[in-house]
Amino acid sequence: MYTTFIPARSAALCTAAALTLLVALPAFAAPKRLTSAKPDNCSACHGKDRILPEGHTKTAKMTLAACMECHSKDSPASLSGKLPLSHRHQLAGVSCVKCHGKAKKQSPVEATVCEACHESARLAEKTAGVKPQNPHTSPHYGTALDCNVCHHQHAKGENFCLQCHTFNFKLP
Repeated sequence: MYTTFIPARSAALCTAAALTLLVALPAFAAPKRLTSAKPDNCSACHGKDRILPEGHTKTAKMTLAACMECHSKDSPASLSGKLPLSHRHQLAGVSCVKCHGKAKKQSPVEATVCEACHESARLAEKTAGVKPQNPHTSPHYGTALDCNVCHHQHAKGENFCLQCHTFNFKLP
């Protein structure tokens, strides 16, 4: 009876702590997805939510190259895995319409659209040194795995390999 009581009490305490934490966290609205938003106008999509840290350089007229001056992939301030690919594309001058087209309802981008600029064999070459396994030429899928499985345009990317493996590499 004693061992049954402890887990039930622990579960209740954990639930109460989780609810308290959720109430204490600030609520952020999901950003709007505006195809007309300029890459340096964060508030167009994010509204008044603070998304950049206090004291961050003004982003007006900033390009991806300018961001990378401070946020290179090897720096402690790297944006790898933090900046959605939609932002990286916008900052590099690639508009939403370029990949999604002009349809009113936006659908996921097909891998063939990604491969028009990011050819799979070249990606596999570029990531050949990633250890323990090159993510762009897997023994399971070769170079044919759909880009969207790992790289999400409007959300944080995920390492698809982690479902079975413990590969620890960062996704851009």
